Amino acid sequence: MSNVGSVYLFSIVSSLCVLFGLNFLFRRGNIVVAKILAVEFLLLGYMVVAAYFLMPVNIIETPYFFRTLAPLFYTLPPLNFMFLWYLFHPRATFKKSHLLFFLPFIFQLIENTPFYLSDKATKIAEVKWMLAQGDFFAFSERFMWFDPIYHVYAKFIMYVLFYVAMVYFYVQFRREKQNQILFEKGIFHYWVIGILVFRLFTVIYIWYTFIYTDNGKDSFITTDYLLVAEFVFHLLYLAINPKLLDVKILAENLRGPEKPDIILTDEEGERLQQLAAKVEEYFKTTEVFLNSQLTAELLGSLTGHPHRMIGQAIKHTHGISFRDYLNNYRISYIEEKLGNPEYLAKSSIETIAEASGFGSRQSFYTAFKKVKGCTPKEYFSSRIG
Repeated sequence: MSNVGSVYLFSIVSSLCVLFGLNFLFRRGNIVVAKILAVEFLLLGYMVVAAYFLMPVNIIETPYFFRTLAPLFYTLPPLNFMFLWYLFHPRATFKKSHLLFFLPFIFQLIENTPFYLSDKATKIAEVKWMLAQGDFFAFSERFMWFDPIYHVYAKFIMYVLFYVAMVYFYVQFRREKQNQILFEKGIFHYWVIGILVFRLFTVIYIWYTFIYTDNGKDSFITTDYLLVAEFVFHLLYLAINPKLLDVKILAENLRGPEKPDIILTDEEGERLQQLAAKVEEYFKTTEVFLNSQLTAELLGSLTGHPHRMIGQAIKHTHGISFRDYLNNYRISYIEEKLGNPEYLAKSSIETIAEASGFGSRQSFYTAFKKVKGCTPKEYFSSRIG
């Protein structure tokens, strides 16, 4: 491939990664899994740019990227693990303890800091020395604390440990079916399976080259590209399934298991029933449920009641979650206000969903089938007929 062709290819790939990353980063909603994907794509965008400037034809002229990728590859295993963890725990806020996963990255970053702060001439001299050794993992006493092979071993251990943890969480949730919607929607199921397959292939490749070949150290150069390919899988999968870019759809479809009921005193139960009655009256008088952006948090700010207490009141009084309670109202609205045959005959599913407060066709179909036991199309056909 010509140099011009390489420039176009690397530019396109890095630009797509950055666009996807910014898309996730700045969309509405506080879903941690979306933010992690944003970090992954932005990280890949930088890696692609750095990979171009680290090519033999460019590295002497642009030595600033030299040794910047090595620490970053420490971040890939924990980021993939955190993606799955927060995918399975969509209600969770970010756990500060997960930052400990990035200590190896910070360590190597500090180790390489003297090289990063050196002038261009020094960087070029170090690059030429490395090229003269003919060994990408050549140990430089001037700028390294340890032989790079130790980082290679550490990476391999991280890949294996985090892969085992990822499989454990997947099997656990698959067996217990704590997140029914996640596994009923094949689109998410295959996303998870794809990640696990990529990681398994990477671990097997590293293990094989270390045990059965003499190119164990060099295998990690190829491994780096395998991990990049894993992120490219994210990119292509999301391009084919654009609805996954909608943070609101993620919020609606990645709900975790309901929390167990809390034993309440008679007085506490009565207060919750009173609050549930106030919510019901507010729904009837304002029809706020037609707002597609409505959440327990927004309702709490509108009514002046803590949103967690609203959820508890609905659960205690009606035995369902706030989301199901909200969807029940929307579907009842369809039956009462929009359920005449003439309206149904000239309205599309999307129009009806939007008019009743649903944010997407997918969420409308899921909620409707859960309440009525049939699809909207089947229900409306029976009403029209």
